[in-house]
Amino acid sequence: MTWESFEEEYRNIGGLLFEDSLTTPGYTISDWYFDLKEEVQITYSKQKPISETITESLFKLDKLREEGYYPCGTFFFELGFFFIEGMDLKSSGLRDGTPLLQYSIFKQKKRIQYPNPTLIEPLETNLKKVEVLWNKETYKERWEKTREALLLGESYELNLCFPISLSIEGDLFLYYQSLKSKQKTKYSAYFPFQDSRILSFSPELFFEVSGDKIQTEPMKGTILRGNSSVKDAENKSILQSSAKERAENVMITDLYRNDLGRIAKQGTVQVTELFLIKGLITVWQMVSKVEAKLKEPFLWFTILKALFPSGSVIGAPKRRSFELLRSLENSDRGLYTGALFVSEMLDGNPWIRSSVTIRTMNLKNEGKVWTGIYGVGSGITVLSDAEAEYEECLSKLKFVTNPNFPQFEILETLRFHNGHYFLKNLHLRRMEESANRLGYPFIKENAEATLKTLSDVSKGLLRVRLLLNGRGEFRGETFAFTKGKKRHTIRLGFANHPVDSKDLFLYHKTTNRTYYNEQLEDCKTKGIDDCILFDTNGQILETNIRNLFLRKGKVWFTPTLETGGLPGVFREALIQKGWVKETILFKSDLETADEILVGNSLRGFERVELVTNK
Repeated sequence: MTWESFEEEYRNIGGLLFEDSLTTPGYTISDWYFDLKEEVQITYSKQKPISETITESLFKLDKLREEGYYPCGTFFFELGFFFIEGMDLKSSGLRDGTPLLQYSIFKQKKRIQYPNPTLIEPLETNLKKVEVLWNKETYKERWEKTREALLLGESYELNLCFPISLSIEGDLFLYYQSLKSKQKTKYSAYFPFQDSRILSFSPELFFEVSGDKIQTEPMKGTILRGNSSVKDAENKSILQSSAKERAENVMITDLYRNDLGRIAKQGTVQVTELFLIKGLITVWQMVSKVEAKLKEPFLWFTILKALFPSGSVIGAPKRRSFELLRSLENSDRGLYTGALFVSEMLDGNPWIRSSVTIRTMNLKNEGKVWTGIYGVGSGITVLSDAEAEYEECLSKLKFVTNPNFPQFEILETLRFHNGHYFLKNLHLRRMEESANRLGYPFIKENAEATLKTLSDVSKGLLRVRLLLNGRGEFRGETFAFTKGKKRHTIRLGFANHPVDSKDLFLYHKTTNRTYYNEQLEDCKTKGIDDCILFDTNGQILETNIRNLFLRKGKVWFTPTLETGGLPGVFREALIQKGWVKETILFKSDLETADEILVGNSLRGFERVELVTNK
């Protein structure tokens, strides 16, 4: 199915999409529930027997599933007053009309796979407003109270959360698709319900039931991805070894083991993964996996009584942590940190999947604008730091506020001469590192095969471009290349303005080279061959197409590139041999250097004439 045919059909039929955009690169595997039978929303009421209504609805979901329908829906965080042992709705203090659960019953379902669309910034959609409702001072004040409760022993961990107000104009379906390209997960959902739309990009599985087997994947522990491959690996290692993050994760994993023990056959609860690190586009997440076998056939009431809400979004112990957070946050979370589910019978057995509704928007239509709340939060322990926790919370907003990536391929340019690729292994390693950071599949054998196909039909001296797309497909291009006998002298000047060190594409070689091309055009207007790039602190980085090397006395140096710049493979080879040293360098270092060279793997070294008055 093409994207165009899927879009046309979906707009005609509608329904709920529960989607995996992670497993098959370049494609979305979609469970599509449609042909609506009924929609039901249950809200809190002091006058009505609300507990009985909830219980009846849950048994109704079981009955309709067994009859062959497809019940799908959401459980709001405040439903915890009903399910957490020792709590009740009557004394909850909830306002009349507070949403507790909603569900849709669909008559039909199909599984399809469609190519992810190319959506840069859809003209039909505009993120009008993003307003963080707790500033840093407010957060620190609530954080201090949270820490006091922890020090008093009232809880071992508290997941402190706060809201962000969103306003979106235009086509929400395209907006969902564009965000999905930035937050690839196995549990995305687009859920129209009456006059609302739920856009969920949750990376966290609440639970999955298949027959009598139940598995959960509590997620606890977050750190930002690094822009460069080196910084990215460093951040992953920091998260993996963090005593604070591991303590959080193991507490929640133990909470899940305890919760599952209430509904599992004796001896079947087991932790199958502990401290697994998963990479999203913007953050690394720490995940554990706990599995069990159910002692009784699946029933919604029984499962939710044991598990809801997820301990990963509250803390431990669950009841006291829930009470404390209600007091500390002083507002309803709504759908945020509740759960979204789809359900059906598969080969005569129940098959239910439910995600924790983090990275989720619940939007209402107000004329031409959709408005709603997006929640963020993090786990607080006695080892936590307020500044770091606030930044972690805001990092979970980045996939919404960051611009969409343009369509691009990862690129390596190699020098080929008489059957040999210069520094081939270093080129392939750099491509693999970029692929890992940018979420592209990389199979080295396929890259080698593509290069061999080119070498089998090529002779002489060539410039070869090896390209990798988002589906993991390689292609090659060859161009004639002439290297003069006399070493060329490059006229170098400084760029007009510093680079944006937050630009991910400064650290990886791709076909998205708009910035570099613009800089090269600017160089030509100034009568120079290439521009030296530098950051806001005046640190020099690289040129538009070459790495920099300078000599002071008998020692050669090259910039560290920690704040921007492509780590050239020629540069890497020289570093490995010990011929050059990485260090922080400034403009003044160039102007006082004894000798300056530039180089890359295609052209080797080239002399430099530094033009400082251009």
